[in-house]
Amino acid sequence: MPAMGATAGSREWEDVMIRLRCYAYDWITWLMFAAIPVLIFWQSAISLAEQDAASGGPLENAAFYPRVVAVFMSVIVVAQGARLVLGRVRQNSAFRVEKGTRLAIALTLLFVVYLITLPYIGFHIATPILCAAMMRGLGVSTVPAVLGGVTLWLGSSYVFEGLLNVVLPVGMFNLAIFR
Repeated sequence: MPAMGATAGSREWEDVMIRLRCYAYDWITWLMFAAIPVLIFWQSAISLAEQDAASGGPLENAAFYPRVVAVFMSVIVVAQGARLVLGRVRQNSAFRVEKGTRLAIALTLLFVVYLITLPYIGFHIATPILCAAMMRGLGVSTVPAVLGGVTLWLGSSYVFEGLLNVVLPVGMFNLAIFR
């Protein structure tokens, strides 16, 4: 009799492992997106609080908007996690390399490198390079990729620095364009 219980338990464990393997990329993506609200709340509580930028009303509080986004993302992450646990995802995403997998990983790593180097080299140097490299990676030819990268950089710089008066990372070169 105990052997049957052990078999049923091991069968349930196998079912869980099969479900994890069948939806591997969904789980990896879920973990990445689940980390974003956690990091936002952590930064709001630690870094922005230390800078005294997380107090006051919504207009004076630099942490207000990121927290709102984090709450919405948390709701979506919980809903997607429930879908994965309950097996409500229609298409498997098994952990295997397919045509676009290497490109997706390379562009993700490029973006991570951008985020790591951003405080050191600054927004105005790192962003056009990132945008052009991403466009190139997605198949845009060199000249349009460079022009597109510069256009995205200038447009986002103008919106954030010029219109919204947001201080973008200046890096070691202390570059600011629209201030």
